Amino acid sequence: MSGTYASSSSSSSSALVVFFLYVAAFCCIFGIAEAQATTDPSEVRALNSIFAQWKITANQRQWNTTGDPCSGAATDSTDFNNNDYNPFIKCDCSFDANSTCHITQLKVYALDVVGVIPDELWTLTFLFNLYAF
Repeated sequence: MSGTYASSSSSSSSALVVFFLYVAAFCCIFGIAEAQATTDPSEVRALNSIFAQWKITANQRQWNTTGDPCSGAATDSTDFNNNDYNPFIKCDCSFDANSTCHITQLKVYALDVVGVIPDELWTLTFLFNLYAF
């Protein structure tokens, strides 16, 4: 009788180990697939430099201005033309299997920006909409 119990206990343990292996594999696969896309570092440096040269800042409650700028309203359904968001960017995070974001729109409208157009603007090679004046 004790041999039957040991055999049953051993198969239960094996089934439990297999179950946990499947759960771990599932978590790893979907954890990687759902990793947050990040902005191209050269574009982050360019945006920070442009804002510094133009002496402007963005509202930190609307999008991340101290870390990865392609977050929050920069990637959600917030309308680019929303007057409450100025300055503002919009990003496309579909590059490199949804792991890289590029800044595609930049709005700096009616903020009395004075100075030359910074050379760093040329770093934003995915920019198709510059709304500035």
